[in-house]
Order: sequence, then structure tokens, then C-alpha cells
Amino acid sequence: MDLVFSLFLPNLKTLLLLVLLVAGLFFTFIGFFVMFHILRPQKSPADESNRINKIRLFWFAMTREELFVDTLPWLKNDEFDNVGTGK
Repeated sequence: MDLVFSLFLPNLKTLLLLVLLVAGLFFTFIGFFVMFHILRPQKSPADESNRINKIRLFWFAMTREELFVDTLPWLKNDEFDNVGTGK
């Protein structure tokens, strides 16, 4: 019985580390994507000082989505309704 555990356990640890690595890479890439779009050069008429506003907009979009419903009415609908009606 000890032979079975000694053969299988290292492989289980390797598999667990591989799963954690892949999951961690996914979230790391999302973080790099967000940071890239915050730090990329600004388009006119925005200037370099608008980076703070970009961070503020990102924060509001993540935490206060109800503030954007009047501007973007498709946020009120279910995604299936948006795709089904062609909006």
C-alpha cells in the first residue's frame, strides 16, 4: 500500500501545482490587460492627467454598475435578450 501512495502522491502534487499555475496565469493576464489599458498612451482630447479618471472609471464600472444604466440601456437586459433582439 505504501508503494501505491509513494508512486501516486508526487504525481498528485505535480498535477495540483500545474492546475494552480494555469489558474494563476489566467488572473495574471487579466491584471496585465487592465494595467496595459490604464497605462497605455491617451488618445486626444485626453491628456496624461486623465489616468486618474481612467482608474476611477474602472473602479465605478466594477463596483457601481447601476450608475451606467441610464447611459448604456442594454445593461438593464439579460444578455440573451440583448443578443436575441439584435441590440
